[in-house]
Amino acid sequence: MSENMIRRARLRNLKEGKVQTLRAEALDDDAKDAVERFQDYGFAANPVDGQGLVINAGGHTIAVRMDRLAERPRLASYEVRVWHKEGHSIALKDGRLIEVECDDFVLKAANSVKIQTKTMTVEASEKTRVEAPLTENTGRLKTQDFTIGLSGPGTATMDGGTITYQNVSLNYKSCATTFELGTIMHDGRDISGKHKHPVTGAITDIPNPP
Repeated sequence: MSENMIRRARLRNLKEGKVQTLRAEALDDDAKDAVERFQDYGFAANPVDGQGLVINAGGHTIAVRMDRLAERPRLASYEVRVWHKEGHSIALKDGRLIEVECDDFVLKAANSVKIQTKTMTVEASEKTRVEAPLTENTGRLKTQDFTIGLSGPGTATMDGGTITYQNVSLNYKSCATTFELGTIMHDGRDISGKHKHPVTGAITDIPNPP
């Protein structure tokens, strides 16, 4: 390469290391191997091949920009996007909107994940699954359908609170129901074990059967 010049180049065979290195091809007869490519702190990418700019100064060549022009997305005004050549990306758009587009999304947090918002909607075309030893809900839970033990035995435990049914039909099949130390009210009457029927007449001697 010529002395003291910045020029476009084809960048090939990027290799990882403490500092990335690649082959810069400005012209067919003007190529150089082991060209260093520095990146800003907190940002790292490995495009492997692409196009960019190199600076040649005093016989030392450095790649200052590296892109992949064929796959680079076309952006709206002021839009910012972190993108991959396969098409998945994270976009910062107008209206304080962040949009993530991908096929599979994995979030890894060793300690906790906290979402602070007014409303949250999850749209799943097949199912939503939670794998956890305990799931807590501090407010009201509203559902159109509720099933326990869909694919096997299930257990529901409730400590405190109130369950209200209105215009609901309950069907039990092959079930055992046990009530302990509580009351069962029907139309304002206690029909639990504490309930007693009044005695309306005296009991007379009943002769032994023959």
